Amino acid sequence: MPNYSYSKTFVIGTDKDSPEQLEMPCHWGTLRETTISFPDGCHGVAHVHVDDGLHQIYPTNPEETYALDGFTLIITDRYKIMEGTSKLWLRGYNKGIYPHTVKVTLTIEVDYVPNPAEEAILGIFKLLRRLFGRGD
Repeated sequence: MPNYSYSKTFVIGTDKDSPEQLEMPCHWGTLRETTISFPDGCHGVAHVHVDDGLHQIYPTNPEETYALDGFTLIITDRYKIMEGTSKLWLRGYNKGIYPHTVKVTLTIEVDYVPNPAEEAILGIFKLLRRLFGRGD
């Protein structure tokens, strides 16, 4: 399973209405685990959320953010990243007087999709199974 690691330093004095963002390129598939690490000293002033395009996926409630201190949040889920998307976004802001760096890891289960030649061979095998009595 591909695992991606990103970090973003949120500058001083940003707010909810104009968040900073980090593009997180990744493979399409099923997002199985997301970790978001807040270093000591954030004191709940660095706020982040993870988005797929303009749709907020973590936290699930779109009016909220994660704002922790000295804590790594581990989210286990099965969120489907559609083929062609290939990126998620970390968006957030910092109400504090010091910059804060938040780290994110993404673990993605890649969905196998057979190519047309493989699909044709599988179709032939299914047909042969039906013809010789071992079919589905």
